Amino acid sequence: MSIFLTRLQRACESNRSLVCVGLDVEPGKMPVADTFEFNRAIVDATADLVCAYKPNMAFYEALGIPGLEALQRTVEHIHAAAPGVIVIGDAKRGDIGPSGRAYARAMFQVWGFDAVTVNAWGGQDTIAPFLEEEDRGVFIWCRGSNPGSADLQDLTVDTPQGRVQLYWHLAQASRQWNGAGNIGLVVGATNPDQLGSVRGICPGMPLLIPGIGAQGGDLEAAVRLGTDHQGRSAIVNSSRSIIYASGGSDYAKAARQETSRLRDAINRILDSEGKGWPSS
Repeated sequence: MSIFLTRLQRACESNRSLVCVGLDVEPGKMPVADTFEFNRAIVDATADLVCAYKPNMAFYEALGIPGLEALQRTVEHIHAAAPGVIVIGDAKRGDIGPSGRAYARAMFQVWGFDAVTVNAWGGQDTIAPFLEEEDRGVFIWCRGSNPGSADLQDLTVDTPQGRVQLYWHLAQASRQWNGAGNIGLVVGATNPDQLGSVRGICPGMPLLIPGIGAQGGDLEAAVRLGTDHQGRSAIVNSSRSIIYASGGSDYAKAARQETSRLRDAINRILDSEGKGWPSS
């Protein structure tokens, strides 16, 4: 097992959880003005219930320099308060040559993310710089949770394996690129058939599964089809339905309750499949 997969497995086992909380900060929805304080309270309330946090960089960049400063403090706080939990930088970066290497250096060495989401539109060249740090995870955006992803990702293309949909080909290619064992795929819960197809192509690779909660993804289908044969290697992300579970001063408590509810629901599905967590 690779270094990154070992880290991810330990994070999941430690909290008996496949839950990732997405930290998508929007000032109009937060009940407090300070972005970092909002994140700190969410993290402190949920750190024992999750395997990962996923700050979406777009929301912090949209706040300018104060947003980037809040992101830096947030990542540092997660590493200090929950050192075993994986921090995924949702950046969807992807470029070639010096630009690609600079993106990788920024994500891992500057921001200190444990994993990052990337866009493979430019092919293997866009992924290669991120793979050099074998203890860090690289989640390739494969099949989106948004309806418009079908515009391109479901197109049928000619490949050495015959005519297949583009997302299928990307999953197959990602498996071939995965020499260090640190590649995962982003596959939306809103497309359970495609999720199951990707799991079949990549039986041992971790899948980051967005679309649960506000986007209406089917949780039971996501867990049954997205986990591996042991009921692991899946990170189920929920953002808005957790961090904005309450618009009042009890937002951290409400976030904990919603995170616990999601973790328990996932674990009940795993138990029903005979893939629950070992007895402590």
